[in-house]
Amino acid sequence: MATKDQPATQRNSLTSGQPMPSASTTNHRHRYYNPVSKIQSLIHNLDAELVQLCKQCSVPKPPSSSNVNTGIHSSSYGATVAAAGLGSGGNTPHRGLISGHYDQDSINKLLARARSISTPRSASGATTPISLAPDAQKRQLRNVYRTRVIDAYRNRRIFTVYGNYHTVRRALVRRGWLEKLPASRYAKLQTMSEDSLLEHARRGNDYETVVISKMINHFPSFFIWQSKGQRDLFSEVRPFRNRVRRSQFLDFSTKVGLVGCAEQERWYREDGVCGMSYPRFYRLGGNNVEERMAFIEDYQQTQARSLLRHIMEHKPEELIDMDNGTIMTTNLDYALAKVKQMVRQAEHYSLDDARIKPPTPAEIVEIQTFMTQSADVLKSQAKFRISEKVMTEYARLATQYLDQIESLRPDYCWDGSRNLWILKPGYQSRGIGIVIRSCLDDILQWTSNNQNKKYIVQKYIERPYLVYRTKFDIRQYMLLTIGESKVTVWTYRDCYLRFSSQEFTMDDLRESIHLTNNSVQKRYKNKQNRDPRLPKHNMWSLDQFKAHLRHVGAPDDTWSNIYNGFKQNLVAVVMASLDETELVKNAFELYGCDFMLDEHYNPILIEINSTPDLSPSTEVTAKICPVAIKDCIRVVVDLAKNPLAPTGQFERVFEVNYSINNGADVHHPLELNGKQMTIFENLPPKLKNNNRTRMLRKILDNVKISASRKLDKIKEAPAKVAKVAKATASTKKKKSSKSATGSKVSSGAPSEQVSQTQHVGPKMILTSKTRENLALQYTAPK
Repeated sequence: MATKDQPATQRNSLTSGQPMPSASTTNHRHRYYNPVSKIQSLIHNLDAELVQLCKQCSVPKPPSSSNVNTGIHSSSYGATVAAAGLGSGGNTPHRGLISGHYDQDSINKLLARARSISTPRSASGATTPISLAPDAQKRQLRNVYRTRVIDAYRNRRIFTVYGNYHTVRRALVRRGWLEKLPASRYAKLQTMSEDSLLEHARRGNDYETVVISKMINHFPSFFIWQSKGQRDLFSEVRPFRNRVRRSQFLDFSTKVGLVGCAEQERWYREDGVCGMSYPRFYRLGGNNVEERMAFIEDYQQTQARSLLRHIMEHKPEELIDMDNGTIMTTNLDYALAKVKQMVRQAEHYSLDDARIKPPTPAEIVEIQTFMTQSADVLKSQAKFRISEKVMTEYARLATQYLDQIESLRPDYCWDGSRNLWILKPGYQSRGIGIVIRSCLDDILQWTSNNQNKKYIVQKYIERPYLVYRTKFDIRQYMLLTIGESKVTVWTYRDCYLRFSSQEFTMDDLRESIHLTNNSVQKRYKNKQNRDPRLPKHNMWSLDQFKAHLRHVGAPDDTWSNIYNGFKQNLVAVVMASLDETELVKNAFELYGCDFMLDEHYNPILIEINSTPDLSPSTEVTAKICPVAIKDCIRVVVDLAKNPLAPTGQFERVFEVNYSINNGADVHHPLELNGKQMTIFENLPPKLKNNNRTRMLRKILDNVKISASRKLDKIKEAPAKVAKVAKATASTKKKKSSKSATGSKVSSGAPSEQVSQTQHVGPKMILTSKTRENLALQYTAPK
């Protein structure tokens, strides 16, 4: 018969007639009923607080938790909580704790009631100050906060944000996430102890944020917003991280990397889907002599086109002076010949055309004369000493040749008649260190003096589309996300324009005229005679720009074509960089992409920034930037849990699957075997001018020995006859000796021995003339 002191489980088993459980089964059940034991510990911790509350509220003291068996734990806990005023509407928090689910609303109500219970109302309706014991209040808050922390960890809702991106913080907090603070945020409060923070913690204040962060400190973050140069933490849990890493050569968020992507994008070009429109780039910051020579050649070609465009843009009588003219017609002949050669190369491009050949001394003199006199025409308005009729014919030929080359190279349409180039540091932003130059010697000298900045030179767009005679660019946002097996490119439907504070002119090369970055323009005041229709803060929204397009009579589909051009450029850049991109699940990055428009509304990609300025610097950015960040969180966080979640203004424009080779045979991995190819320039001096191909050398190395035998008969017939006779005699001697000992020798043995004897000795070396004749003999048609 069960005694009174036996546990409830044993009494139930005895009364039901079932065998008693073993020790292992009992331990297993104790682990199974872990929520009940947790409630026991909670009730035990709240005993002291409930006693104090009952005294102040005139409620009888509840029975001690030590006298309550496990069968009534649930009801006694509900009663004590109700007595303390912590329940509402009959829904007590213990139900959520028993089930293992932590409802955020219940936790907030519990915290609010725990705070408000210290001020109950008296019979007259006035509030009388009643406060919990300090230690009891701290324990109660600590338990509530720890419950929230555990719930956030189980649901992967812990985030860390570096920097003043408060919109990101607010968006995640609204979704029930808890913040794990970096060391620089609330640095003074983080030095306080947990007890001190609990004394001042109130719902939503800074003390509460810091104390939760202290409790959450040993957990990883599942969303990290960090700077580009910061080390990636918690990679083992694959958090949502706003950084996509790639190699330096193809990192399009730098000027040098964008040049690399421009070189690779031709392999991914597809009409209407993927294509990059960009100014010509050259890396002059390193020691690449070949790229330096390519830039010099491009500069000279651009000078020839600039001279032809100059005579197109002026009337013949404005360019000539039969009496005092100093420029000869040979310069125009040279420019026409140069453009004609460019047309031929563009129509029939080959590797021979790509090789930069050093000019001869006569060509050097001709080039220097042309560069000097053409510069006098373009910069000093020097006159030609020819008749008006001849100049008219030259203008006609210039128009014809320029139309031909611009139809083959659309980017030449952006060039003017000044041959301007813009120099940018390879790894800096915000317009730092950017200069504009037109003289070749100045450009080469500037890059040589600033080797540490890795300068690139980019062709300046001399014929941009202007709004009221003022230069502008367009800031477009792109979001790149990496999922389980796909890379997705998103573009933002909204954008804004950034204007220069001065009117556009190429007679003045100051940055206040030519650089439209807000970080540059905010240092200058707007010119007084600038068109009053332009905004004072130098920014336009997209709606204002669309209204301007309608005002100037642009076609109805102008903006649609511009936006499609944005998408094609950005898809091309991403595709060109994928080969050297670290494809890490949950990685994402928001980019600020800068475009310009040419005179025909065609978009031109200028640069891409990995950390765009999202601050509300003007009324335009104050509207678009916070919304863009919120939409970014929608795409990254919400869409990962719900494929039908709204994405705001972000539009999915391209997806590429990168898990094609997941089923590869790991037992037989791919192997690459081969031999390093010999570069022509690195051959010995004797072979440098040799025109034999690799196939010819292969034939010579694999020539049959019978061919060498024929040549030996011609050159060394007597020596060969003597050698064969000697070999035959030694064979007969061996045969006779073997016959004497009773050994059997086959009939073919003597001939085999002769053959072996003939090939003993060093390999014969043929002269070059003999090898060439031999190769011709075996390769000539029969």
